[in-house]
Amino acid sequence: MRWIPLSVALVLAAEPAPIGGQLRGGIYVRSDSDRTTVISPRAHVRQQLGSPQTQLDISYSLDAWTSASVDIRTAATPMVRENRHEGVVGVERERGNTAWAASYRFSHEPDYLANSATLGGKVDLAQRTITLAGRLFGALDRVGRAGDPTFREPLRAGGALVSATFVLTKTTLLQFAYELRGALGYMASPYRFVAVGSGDGLCDETAEFCLPEVHPRRRNRHAWVLRGRQALHRKVSLGATYRFYYDSWQLRSHTASVDLAVMPARGATLALEYRHYAQSSTFFYRARYMSPGPGGYFTRDRELSSLGSQRLALHGTYTRPLKRGAIEVGALVAGTRIGYDDFVGLSRVFALELSAMLGGRY
Repeated sequence: MRWIPLSVALVLAAEPAPIGGQLRGGIYVRSDSDRTTVISPRAHVRQQLGSPQTQLDISYSLDAWTSASVDIRTAATPMVRENRHEGVVGVERERGNTAWAASYRFSHEPDYLANSATLGGKVDLAQRTITLAGRLFGALDRVGRAGDPTFREPLRAGGALVSATFVLTKTTLLQFAYELRGALGYMASPYRFVAVGSGDGLCDETAEFCLPEVHPRRRNRHAWVLRGRQALHRKVSLGATYRFYYDSWQLRSHTASVDLAVMPARGATLALEYRHYAQSSTFFYRARYMSPGPGGYFTRDRELSSLGSQRLALHGTYTRPLKRGAIEVGALVAGTRIGYDDFVGLSRVFALELSAMLGGRY
């Protein structure tokens, strides 16, 4: 059911047959020039349940978030520190040329509670040269506000994804996918305020009004994906992806990426990936509001403005077989530049990502 991994397909040797399970631990760090840092330790265990065809999957992650970003500074708020805890439990079952999976996710932070569930399946056809897959998703979240126990707003979401993957030749894979998502409820931030009648667009003494952010309470999202991979050599492959996104807030985006993966030694893989992203603004976004925007909505969310980004990433994995099982290590380093075309107070952000993983099969 998973899409083609950008750094793995067609270039890795077959993984060792599962023995009993898999255990992984890792840490992810992201820091950017807007004075925001995220440190995220993660743990993941995958265990057989009676047979290799049935697997139990459990993961946990902690996001330790520290920020003094432009949004926080313009609100005259000191540096914010917050922790988010997330746990996911799932079951996967394979039978012949079919498989199904179900999972539940719980996430908690001081002002946000999230619950979601997924159910998916796939079937292999034409001697496993065609794979059809689908997934259903539903979520029930609760938005809060720190220091205000009376503020509680619901957010409901749901959606579906369908994909078709084709083995065109011995060295070529092609995939099409479509995803539909919908959300109903509170989608603004209880901490962001918007200047109305201010020449500089900021909530300061020059602003005539400084009002809480107001967003539409319904949003429908559509995404189309085309993904391909071509083996150039027994140990080298090239992948490419294009994604088009459109939603009912009239935000459009284009994502294009390309990656080159090589296997320099037995059990080792290196991949270099470049991704370019561009999006338009929503219909109600304005850098400066002299009056409420269309529909009476207004926002200070820079992710709803016109923007573009470029990301370059290098990641690698190494697996060393043992008499029983194997040891795995992995690492990633990535740099991203984000440019905002029309956002007051911030024109660009540079971000650095680092991650490391240690695990094993048993």
